[in-house]
Amino acid sequence: MVPELYGFLIGVIAGLIPGIHPNTFASLMLGSSFVLSSRFDSFEIAIMIFVSSITYSVVNIIPAVMVGVPDEDTAIAILPAHRLVLSGEGMRAVTVSSFSSFLSAVFSLPVFYILLKASPLLRNAEPLTPIVLAGVTIYLVSFEDDPLGGSLSKWKKRLYALLVFSASGILGLYSLREFRYSNVSILFPLLSGLFAFPTLLTGMVSESIPEQNYGMDFPRFGNILKGVISGLFVSLFPGISSGVATALSVGKDDDERDYIASVSSANTANAILNFAILISLGRVRSGAAQAFSTFVSPEKFLFLPFLAVASAFAAMAFTILFSIPAIRAFQRLTPSRVSKAVLVFLLISIFAMNGFSGIAVFALAGIIGLSTLFLGVRRIHCMGSIILPAMIY
Repeated sequence: MVPELYGFLIGVIAGLIPGIHPNTFASLMLGSSFVLSSRFDSFEIAIMIFVSSITYSVVNIIPAVMVGVPDEDTAIAILPAHRLVLSGEGMRAVTVSSFSSFLSAVFSLPVFYILLKASPLLRNAEPLTPIVLAGVTIYLVSFEDDPLGGSLSKWKKRLYALLVFSASGILGLYSLREFRYSNVSILFPLLSGLFAFPTLLTGMVSESIPEQNYGMDFPRFGNILKGVISGLFVSLFPGISSGVATALSVGKDDDERDYIASVSSANTANAILNFAILISLGRVRSGAAQAFSTFVSPEKFLFLPFLAVASAFAAMAFTILFSIPAIRAFQRLTPSRVSKAVLVFLLISIFAMNGFSGIAVFALAGIIGLSTLFLGVRRIHCMGSIILPAMIY
């Protein structure tokens, strides 16, 4: 079997497993390298890693839509996707995401080669990282507005947003610092508490999933372009993760479909352009890029963008085809039971991977996530859990 097909299958499996992080997946690839080496050479293993990372960036929308369990890439897409499911438009969420990811791969192709040519200029970008992150923080807080409540009400909501951002940032900083030597990422309980837990609680009061419309929806060009620019922007600066790319890609006036399109486009663009930075500057911006560079010399892989487009197309086709029977099965279930089952799954998984410390992080993160409902601010401010640690480090 060709390595591209193996990589595609690995990416599909990783994308369908709720809550798995791409860096965790890359670590598993590295850990099993001695097994892979018995069947593949280093070149083929590197191709498998690249293809699986692009495939993963497309397929991981499925658990976000079906069960609401996030990873860093899909965390802020959960609530819009959940709303679409409850309005009978779950398939539209999947198709918008899939088309956005594929078109993002196409648009990232020329950007990839521009980054290779602009490597001398890129070296000057790294010192600007703290300023960029401060700008991202201001951008996210400025989302909050209250046109019916006057300017005082608007600034009160922005203060609430800043409090949520700070609280999640402090928790993220503490968690990442305390677990920095752990073999298992603490992002799973952290992001599950911030984003999945409030969604699961609201799902527990729903008695039925409405009949789903199986029509397709297409993303707007502007949202795809915005996602590609965000993915490019984040790939340029060290310490800024894909989670920040997704936060940057959304706009104040985006509806659910725009939100999902921007996030999905940013995820795939960031996954691809991280390898452009690896080839041009020799700098690692993701776990997949690090695993890739372990096996081969990256500068020999100038054909990667074309492979990315092919991988994204195959992943798009799989995601759409797989989602049709999956949604049919999903809508036969009772949302309250699904939410309870997913919550139990999360608790068991977190305890198995992180022990009681992981449960504590999940509980604290859950409180912060729920506070956004009571304060009436957007849950995107919980991305402070990723942005604040990146600002400090």
